[in-house]
Amino acid sequence: MLHLLTCVLIFIPAYRAADPICSQRPDVTALKNCCKLPSLDLSSFNSKCSQYLINGAHISPCSFECIFQAAKALNGTQLDMDNIEKMMKTILKSDEFVHVYVDGFMSCSTQEQALIKTLKRRRVPITGKCGSMAIMYGLCAHRYVYRNCPEKVWSKSPSCNEAREYNIRCDDL
Repeated sequence: MLHLLTCVLIFIPAYRAADPICSQRPDVTALKNCCKLPSLDLSSFNSKCSQYLINGAHISPCSFECIFQAAKALNGTQLDMDNIEKMMKTILKSDEFVHVYVDGFMSCSTQEQALIKTLKRRRVPITGKCGSMAIMYGLCAHRYVYRNCPEKVWSKSPSCNEAREYNIRCDDL
């Protein structure tokens, strides 16, 4: 069993690095129009989080943390999935995207320990007195949405399809 685990740990990373699609990272600046995301409505969080929302946008670990706390969506490092769904229904006006984001957060909740390790490895700076766990979950869910963008709003251009394939096959946390 240990021998098999050793082989897996040695050959899987080598396989991924040798994968031709993983050898060249696509231009991420060209990807912003691949999945037409709905606008976010953060107005219901203005009373509690306005000091972190610049022009109504969430741009920092503090804004993510504030929104997640206001929605009671994060308990320590664990997501409260019922409250995540309520939060997403408040923020998004598209039921289709609510479901994709909720599925994304559900997928990300199974990666809690990996997200924590990533935070420690990258030494994400704490802005003010804000933690980074909420933004890590947000980025994880957004990656899931990008990978599972509803077909009717996916660009289907070759560069977008290549970027999504790269994201699915090559990117780690």
